[in-house]
Amino acid sequence: MPMGDADTLSRQAEAFLSANPGVSLVALGSGEHAGALDLCPLGVPVTLLPAERNADLAMQYLRLNQLAFGGIGVPRWVMSDLYLLPGAIGLLRCPARLLPAPVQERLGLAGEDPAIGAAYYAAPSVTPGLFIGVSLLSVLPGTGASAWVKALTLRMLRARRLRGVAQWDNPSLRVHSRLGPLRLVGRVPGGHEYGERSFVYESELTDVSRLGNAMARRLSLTPTLRVPATDLPALSALLDRAEAGEVLHLVPPGLAAGQVLVREGSLD
Repeated sequence: MPMGDADTLSRQAEAFLSANPGVSLVALGSGEHAGALDLCPLGVPVTLLPAERNADLAMQYLRLNQLAFGGIGVPRWVMSDLYLLPGAIGLLRCPARLLPAPVQERLGLAGEDPAIGAAYYAAPSVTPGLFIGVSLLSVLPGTGASAWVKALTLRMLRARRLRGVAQWDNPSLRVHSRLGPLRLVGRVPGGHEYGERSFVYESELTDVSRLGNAMARRLSLTPTLRVPATDLPALSALLDRAEAGEVLHLVPPGLAAGQVLVREGSLD
Protein backbone atom coordinates (compact mmCIF):
# COMPACT_ATOMS: atom_id res chain seq x y z
CA MET A 1 0.00 0.00 0.00
CA PRO A 2 1.23 3.56 -0.57
CA MET A 3 2.93 4.71 2.65
CA GLY A 4 1.30 8.14 2.54
CA ASP A 5 -2.19 6.62 2.51
CA ALA A 6 -1.39 4.36 5.46
CA ASP A 7 0.15 7.29 7.36
CA THR A 8 -2.96 9.40 6.80
CA LEU A 9 -5.21 6.64 8.12
CA SER A 10 -2.87 6.14 11.09
CA ARG A 11 -3.11 9.83 11.95
CA GLN A 12 -6.90 9.58 11.88
CA ALA A 13 -6.77 6.63 14.28
CA GLU A 14 -4.40 8.57 16.55
CA ALA A 15 -6.75 11.55 16.49
CA PHE A 16 -9.68 9.34 17.50
CA LEU A 17 -7.78 7.98 20.50
CA SER A 18 -6.53 11.45 21.47
CA ALA A 19 -10.11 12.73 21.43
CA ASN A 20 -11.17 9.89 23.72
CA PRO A 21 -8.64 9.68 26.60
CA GLY A 22 -8.61 6.37 28.41
CA VAL A 23 -9.76 4.35 25.38
CA SER A 24 -7.47 1.52 24.27
CA LEU A 25 -7.65 -1.42 21.86
CA VAL A 26 -7.78 -4.98 23.17
CA ALA A 27 -8.10 -8.34 21.43
CA LEU A 28 -9.96 -11.11 23.23
CA GLY A 29 -9.57 -14.55 21.69
CA SER A 30 -7.61 -17.77 21.73
CA GLY A 31 -3.97 -17.21 22.60
CA GLU A 32 -3.18 -19.67 19.80
CA HIS A 33 -3.74 -16.89 17.25
CA ALA A 34 -1.30 -14.32 18.62
CA GLY A 35 1.15 -14.80 15.76
CA ALA A 36 -1.55 -14.42 13.11
CA LEU A 37 -2.77 -11.02 14.30
CA ASP A 38 -1.41 -7.57 13.50
CA LEU A 39 -1.00 -6.28 17.05
CA CYS A 40 -0.24 -2.73 15.92
CA PRO A 41 -2.89 -1.95 13.29
CA LEU A 42 -2.47 1.56 11.88
CA GLY A 43 0.11 2.15 14.61
CA VAL A 44 -2.41 1.50 17.39
CA PRO A 45 -1.03 -0.95 19.99
CA VAL A 46 -3.25 -3.93 20.78
CA THR A 47 -3.19 -5.80 24.08
CA LEU A 48 -3.98 -9.46 23.38
CA LEU A 49 -5.83 -11.05 26.31
CA PRO A 50 -6.12 -14.81 25.85
CA ALA A 51 -9.72 -15.82 26.49
CA GLU A 52 -8.51 -18.94 28.28
CA ARG A 53 -7.22 -16.75 31.10
CA ASN A 54 -9.68 -13.84 30.98
CA ALA A 55 -13.06 -15.36 31.73
CA ASP A 56 -14.31 -12.19 33.48
CA LEU A 57 -13.74 -10.09 30.37
CA ALA A 58 -15.42 -12.72 28.20
CA MET A 59 -18.48 -12.64 30.46
CA GLN A 60 -18.54 -8.84 30.37
CA TYR A 61 -18.61 -9.01 26.58
CA LEU A 62 -21.37 -11.62 26.69
CA ARG A 63 -23.54 -9.47 28.98
CA LEU A 64 -22.97 -6.37 26.86
CA ASN A 65 -23.77 -8.24 23.64
CA GLN A 66 -26.98 -9.62 25.09
CA LEU A 67 -27.90 -6.17 26.43
CA ALA A 68 -27.33 -4.63 23.00
CA PHE A 69 -29.14 -7.27 20.94
CA GLY A 70 -31.77 -8.65 23.30
CA GLY A 71 -33.36 -11.84 22.00
CA ILE A 72 -30.72 -12.39 19.31
CA GLY A 73 -27.73 -11.73 21.55
CA VAL A 74 -24.96 -14.31 21.30
CA PRO A 75 -25.46 -17.47 23.41
CA ARG A 76 -22.60 -18.40 25.71
CA TRP A 77 -21.59 -21.55 23.81
CA VAL A 78 -21.56 -19.67 20.50
CA MET A 79 -19.25 -17.06 21.97
CA SER A 80 -16.89 -19.78 23.17
CA ASP A 81 -17.00 -22.10 20.15
CA LEU A 82 -17.44 -19.69 17.25
CA TYR A 83 -16.05 -16.34 18.45
CA LEU A 84 -13.20 -16.95 20.90
CA LEU A 85 -11.88 -20.32 19.76
CA PRO A 86 -11.37 -19.59 16.03
CA GLY A 87 -10.70 -15.86 16.14
CA ALA A 88 -10.55 -12.70 18.23
CA ILE A 89 -13.00 -9.99 19.25
CA GLY A 90 -11.74 -6.43 18.92
CA LEU A 91 -12.62 -4.35 21.98
CA LEU A 92 -12.29 -0.67 22.77
CA ARG A 93 -11.88 -0.56 26.53
CA CYS A 94 -12.33 2.50 28.69
CA PRO A 95 -13.07 3.51 32.28
CA ALA A 96 -16.61 2.51 33.24
CA ARG A 97 -17.44 6.15 34.05
CA LEU A 98 -17.54 6.86 30.29
CA LEU A 99 -20.47 4.45 29.81
CA PRO A 100 -24.11 5.48 30.30
CA ALA A 101 -25.20 4.92 33.89
CA PRO A 102 -27.73 2.15 33.05
CA VAL A 103 -25.00 0.21 31.22
CA GLN A 104 -22.60 0.61 34.16
CA GLU A 105 -25.29 -0.73 36.44
CA ARG A 106 -26.07 -3.74 34.23
CA LEU A 107 -22.38 -4.62 34.01
CA GLY A 108 -21.79 -4.07 37.73
CA LEU A 109 -19.01 -1.55 37.03
CA ALA A 110 -18.27 2.02 38.09
CA GLY A 111 -15.58 4.68 38.16
CA GLU A 112 -12.23 3.53 36.81
CA ASP A 113 -13.20 -0.13 36.42
CA PRO A 114 -12.10 -1.32 32.96
CA ALA A 115 -15.17 -1.61 30.74
CA ILE A 116 -15.94 -2.52 27.15
CA GLY A 117 -17.09 0.60 25.33
CA ALA A 118 -17.31 -0.89 21.82
CA ALA A 119 -16.70 -4.28 20.25
CA TYR A 120 -16.54 -5.93 16.84
CA TYR A 121 -16.29 -9.53 15.76
CA ALA A 122 -15.69 -10.77 12.22
CA ALA A 123 -15.43 -14.50 11.59
CA PRO A 124 -12.76 -16.05 9.38
CA SER A 125 -14.08 -17.78 6.25
CA VAL A 126 -12.77 -20.59 4.02
CA THR A 127 -11.85 -17.96 1.40
CA PRO A 128 -8.41 -16.52 2.23
CA GLY A 129 -8.56 -12.85 3.23
CA LEU A 130 -12.38 -12.81 3.40
CA PHE A 131 -14.01 -12.25 6.80
CA ILE A 132 -17.69 -12.30 7.70
CA GLY A 133 -18.98 -9.48 9.87
CA VAL A 134 -20.92 -10.90 12.81
CA SER A 135 -21.40 -8.37 15.61
CA LEU A 136 -20.81 -4.65 16.07
CA LEU A 137 -21.83 -2.76 19.20
CA SER A 138 -20.98 0.47 20.97
CA VAL A 139 -22.08 2.14 24.19
CA LEU A 140 -19.98 5.25 23.51
CA PRO A 141 -22.41 7.28 21.40
CA GLY A 142 -21.18 10.33 19.52
CA THR A 143 -17.51 9.31 19.62
CA GLY A 144 -17.10 7.41 16.35
CA ALA A 145 -16.23 4.29 18.35
CA SER A 146 -18.39 1.99 16.20
CA ALA A 147 -16.54 2.82 13.00
CA TRP A 148 -13.10 2.74 14.60
CA VAL A 149 -13.50 -0.55 16.47
CA LYS A 150 -14.63 -2.10 13.19
CA ALA A 151 -11.82 -0.59 11.11
CA LEU A 152 -9.08 -1.39 13.63
CA THR A 153 -10.30 -4.93 14.27
CA LEU A 154 -10.37 -5.73 10.55
CA ARG A 155 -6.82 -4.40 10.21
CA MET A 156 -5.80 -6.48 13.22
CA LEU A 157 -7.28 -9.56 11.52
CA ARG A 158 -5.46 -8.71 8.26
CA ALA A 159 -8.79 -8.82 6.41
CA ARG A 160 -8.76 -7.92 2.72
CA ARG A 161 -12.49 -8.19 2.11
CA LEU A 162 -15.52 -8.19 4.38
CA ARG A 163 -18.98 -9.58 3.85
CA GLY A 164 -21.74 -8.67 6.24
CA VAL A 165 -25.49 -8.62 6.73
CA ALA A 166 -27.39 -5.37 7.19
CA GLN A 167 -30.97 -4.10 7.09
CA TRP A 168 -32.07 -1.47 4.60
CA ASP A 169 -33.66 0.71 7.29
CA ASN A 170 -30.98 0.34 9.95
CA PRO A 171 -28.94 3.44 10.88
CA SER A 172 -25.92 1.12 11.19
CA LEU A 173 -25.57 1.51 7.40
CA ARG A 174 -23.99 4.86 8.16
CA VAL A 175 -21.34 3.09 10.26
CA HIS A 176 -20.73 0.27 7.76
CA SER A 177 -20.30 2.75 4.90
CA ARG A 178 -17.63 4.61 6.90
CA LEU A 179 -15.32 1.91 5.50
CA GLY A 180 -16.35 2.80 1.94
CA PRO A 181 -19.03 1.79 -0.56
CA LEU A 182 -20.98 -1.40 0.16
CA ARG A 183 -21.26 -3.65 -2.89
CA LEU A 184 -24.59 -5.47 -2.95
CA VAL A 185 -24.06 -9.24 -3.02
CA GLY A 186 -27.58 -10.61 -2.62
CA ARG A 187 -29.95 -12.19 -0.13
CA VAL A 188 -28.94 -13.65 3.21
CA PRO A 189 -28.31 -17.39 2.82
CA GLY A 190 -30.35 -19.69 5.01
CA GLY A 191 -32.76 -17.05 6.24
CA HIS A 192 -32.47 -14.50 9.03
CA GLU A 193 -34.65 -13.12 11.82
CA TYR A 194 -35.02 -9.96 9.71
CA GLY A 195 -34.65 -11.72 6.35
CA GLU A 196 -37.17 -9.75 4.31
CA ARG A 197 -35.41 -6.45 4.99
CA SER A 198 -31.83 -7.75 5.06
CA PHE A 199 -29.09 -8.10 2.45
CA VAL A 200 -25.49 -9.22 2.14
CA TYR A 201 -22.89 -6.57 1.31
CA GLU A 202 -19.16 -6.65 0.64
CA SER A 203 -16.53 -4.06 1.58
CA GLU A 204 -13.19 -3.92 -0.22
CA LEU A 205 -10.50 -3.15 2.36
CA THR A 206 -7.30 -2.96 0.31
CA ASP A 207 -7.82 0.55 -1.14
CA VAL A 208 -6.33 2.47 1.79
CA SER A 209 -6.84 5.85 0.12
CA ARG A 210 -10.56 5.25 -0.34
CA LEU A 211 -10.81 3.83 3.19
CA GLY A 212 -9.13 6.92 4.63
CA ASN A 213 -11.42 9.27 2.73
CA ALA A 214 -14.48 7.29 3.81
CA MET A 215 -13.42 7.28 7.47
CA ALA A 216 -12.90 11.04 7.26
CA ARG A 217 -16.30 11.43 5.55
CA ARG A 218 -14.57 12.94 2.51
CA LEU A 219 -15.61 10.24 0.03
CA SER A 220 -18.11 11.72 -2.41
CA LEU A 221 -19.89 9.27 -4.71
CA THR A 222 -23.14 10.43 -6.28
CA PRO A 223 -25.99 7.90 -6.09
CA THR A 224 -27.86 7.11 -9.30
CA LEU A 225 -30.86 5.73 -7.41
CA ARG A 226 -32.57 6.68 -4.18
CA VAL A 227 -34.93 3.96 -2.98
CA PRO A 228 -37.17 4.33 0.08
CA ALA A 229 -36.00 1.93 2.79
CA THR A 230 -39.62 0.85 3.19
CA ASP A 231 -40.05 -0.13 -0.49
CA LEU A 232 -39.18 -3.79 -0.03
CA PRO A 233 -40.29 -4.88 -3.55
CA ALA A 234 -37.96 -2.30 -5.18
CA LEU A 235 -35.11 -3.28 -2.87
CA SER A 236 -35.71 -6.96 -3.59
CA ALA A 237 -35.44 -6.15 -7.30
CA LEU A 238 -32.03 -4.58 -6.60
CA LEU A 239 -30.91 -7.85 -5.03
CA ASP A 240 -32.14 -9.72 -8.12
CA ARG A 241 -29.90 -7.49 -10.22
CA ALA A 242 -26.93 -7.97 -7.90
CA GLU A 243 -27.35 -11.73 -7.86
CA ALA A 244 -27.44 -11.67 -11.68
CA GLY A 245 -23.99 -10.07 -11.67
CA GLU A 246 -24.73 -6.35 -11.96
CA VAL A 247 -22.39 -4.06 -10.00
CA LEU A 248 -24.39 -2.04 -7.47
CA HIS A 249 -23.11 -0.23 -4.40
CA LEU A 250 -24.61 1.61 -1.47
CA VAL A 251 -22.57 4.79 -1.26
CA PRO A 252 -21.80 6.76 1.92
CA PRO A 253 -23.68 7.47 4.07
CA GLY A 254 -25.75 4.53 2.79
CA LEU A 255 -29.04 5.80 4.19
CA ALA A 256 -30.28 9.40 4.17
CA ALA A 257 -33.74 10.82 4.89
CA GLY A 258 -35.19 7.30 4.82
CA GLN A 259 -33.75 6.53 1.39
CA VAL A 260 -31.14 3.93 0.44
CA LEU A 261 -28.39 5.54 -1.69
CA VAL A 262 -27.47 3.29 -4.64
CA ARG A 263 -24.84 3.78 -7.31
CA GLU A 264 -25.12 1.66 -10.45
CA GLY A 265 -22.02 0.58 -12.34
CA SER A 266 -18.37 1.44 -11.77
CA LEU A 267 -17.25 3.62 -8.87
CA ASP A 268 -14.68 5.36 -11.09
